[in-house]
Amino acid sequence: MDCPRQVQTSAFIDGELDEHASREAERHIAGCADCQAFVAAAADVSERLRAPGVRVAAPAVLRSAVQRGLAVEPAAGGAGKRRRRWAPGGFVWGAFSGIGASAMAAGVALLLLAPPSAASFANAITDAHVHALMDGRVMQVVSTSHHTVKPWFAGRTPFSPPVADFAAQGFALAGGRVDTVQGERTAVIAYRHGAHEIDLYVWPAADRAQPAGGDRLGYHLLAWRSGDLAFAAVSDVAPDELKRFAGLVRSERE
Repeated sequence: MDCPRQVQTSAFIDGELDEHASREAERHIAGCADCQAFVAAAADVSERLRAPGVRVAAPAVLRSAVQRGLAVEPAAGGAGKRRRRWAPGGFVWGAFSGIGASAMAAGVALLLLAPPSAASFANAITDAHVHALMDGRVMQVVSTSHHTVKPWFAGRTPFSPPVADFAAQGFALAGGRVDTVQGERTAVIAYRHGAHEIDLYVWPAADRAQPAGGDRLGYHLLAWRSGDLAFAAVSDVAPDELKRFAGLVRSERE
């Protein structure tokens, strides 16, 4: 039987809950086989839909949860809070259809329950970088001093990311932020190289799979591990310049 809290699970993974509700949802999912199955099914659909031209039939557990969610969600702007109807037929989800999109994206965030592939993790990092640029939230702390940026992460991430300035080599420290990638808090250190933004994502190496490096939508990503931390540098800067930047970061850890 489907868990009646799967709609809340979808909202949690889609980032729609506040901090208190998110913690409650995490505890519930960790002990609920139905919600874990929902997350795994959604992750599978989401990853397969990334391939161009693919039509995917939603698994039964996911279809049921979305159908129930649409039945209880009030229609926007209508009088009397009319209920939405779910139209049967081909279950083709782009990234465009209300709660369907939320449910399709569901598994992307819970790594412990549905570990992502290296490719989907790389895509999630690139997406986070692009969205930060589009939303104008590249930096939550703005400073060219590592003495300011590094302490800012204390209490905001469960680890201390290395922060260095490479202005002399053409990569100036600009600030940092905390981003959420597939449901986990990640330290992001922002650099400027001419007119280009370079985001350096840092997370504990034991917590996630290694993302696959590569190019996507004009952005380049390089990933590596150093000690107990993992890194991913993403930018639209020229690939050779991104490699040079990654080399500078890696040299600081050696």
